[in-house]
Amino acid sequence: MLQRPLLQARKAPNWPAGPRGHALLGSLPELRTDALGYLRHVRAAYGDLFRMRLGPRNVLMVCEPAAAREVLVAQAGRFRKGRGIQKLRDTLGDGLLTADGETWRTHRRLMQPAFHRAALDRLSDEIVGATAPLLARLASARSGGQEVELGAEMLHVTLRAVAAALFGTALRDEDLRVVERELPPVLEHATARTRAVLDLEVLPTPAARRARASGAALDAVVGRIIAERRAAASAGDDLLGLLLAARDEEGGRLSDAELRDEVMTLFLAGHETTATLLTFLLLELSRSPEWRCRVQTEVRAVLGDRTPTAADLRALPLLGACIQEALRLYPPAWLLPRQATAPATVGGYAVSPDDNVSVNIFLIQRSARFWPRPDTFDPGRWLEGARMPDAFMPFGAGARMCIGNHLALLEATLISALVLRDFTLDVPGGGPTTLQAGVTLKPGGPVCARVG
Repeated sequence: MLQRPLLQARKAPNWPAGPRGHALLGSLPELRTDALGYLRHVRAAYGDLFRMRLGPRNVLMVCEPAAAREVLVAQAGRFRKGRGIQKLRDTLGDGLLTADGETWRTHRRLMQPAFHRAALDRLSDEIVGATAPLLARLASARSGGQEVELGAEMLHVTLRAVAAALFGTALRDEDLRVVERELPPVLEHATARTRAVLDLEVLPTPAARRARASGAALDAVVGRIIAERRAAASAGDDLLGLLLAARDEEGGRLSDAELRDEVMTLFLAGHETTATLLTFLLLELSRSPEWRCRVQTEVRAVLGDRTPTAADLRALPLLGACIQEALRLYPPAWLLPRQATAPATVGGYAVSPDDNVSVNIFLIQRSARFWPRPDTFDPGRWLEGARMPDAFMPFGAGARMCIGNHLALLEATLISALVLRDFTLDVPGGGPTTLQAGVTLKPGGPVCARVG
């Protein structure tokens, strides 16, 4: 361990012990080198609740389900999203991911009906249609003896899927090309800002200029589609149509600016997180050929030659168990940062306004206290029912649980069912063994697969 910190912006709270870290930077150097490995080491040394210092800020790290639910459920009204998430506001506006207080409550109440299972299930045809280019590329790679990079392929297909679910046929081919080209620079710059100790967004760096230009191009596409849909006789039955038609008890609705913010949020939450889930799912099935064989047998028996529908989610229990196990091992939103707005108690420790608390979903779902063989991919645990529901929260918990959880599972099931029915993907050497922990959790390197 490095020396005790010499400078702190505020007195350390009376919290459980943790690593001393660097005199000025605290644990930031170790987190930047190997965040998950370092956090696992610290949890083993200090227990399920420990204090960390990130520069001048102290953070209470929560790796225990009961304390996590105190933050996310029982005392959720005493916390807001953490500072890192707030930095996404320039990109996402006041969408559900970044909003707090009355803005969040109003949007959530208006949007909730559009995300009911029955409403989303009607979008399965759009999601299946968006998968066709992926299946064509996989067939071409198989015939040509080429490898594919699963991370990139899953990003492409989930972006198309969420665009189709959002806009239906309103998104023209040229619009989709704009989204595919301009969304990555925006998200990359936003992610870099959440990790920065000093936010240099005010400086006209090349990345900042590129992100602003890309954001303007995306705004033009989204704004035009919203205007066209407002002027149409029918709002439509895609997600945008449902959001346009949403009304509260007083007849209030989302403004065009609010719709833009929620559309941008759905692009982020509905595409990158689902892409990483699919990448990890296919990677683990490549590493576990016996499970892959069983899943392929199930999918082929249920689907035959037809395309899947939302009703098939219940007819594919083994595929569902594999998806749940991938979510347990690799929760895309692996860390939920919160900042206290009122006095609270977490795990028996006092938390004051402005204190920082982070719920570590990754460590909770990898804890040997709650999960036998916690680092092993074992879908059978979900079929046997031997699980700890309180220690499984890949979409968060409480009122701020991800509103798109069913959409993500719908996308993941339909896309993976089509891929597994028609193809066998093998990752030579087992793929990357490290993980990249940014805003979302990703493989530590390319996942290149042979297509059979």
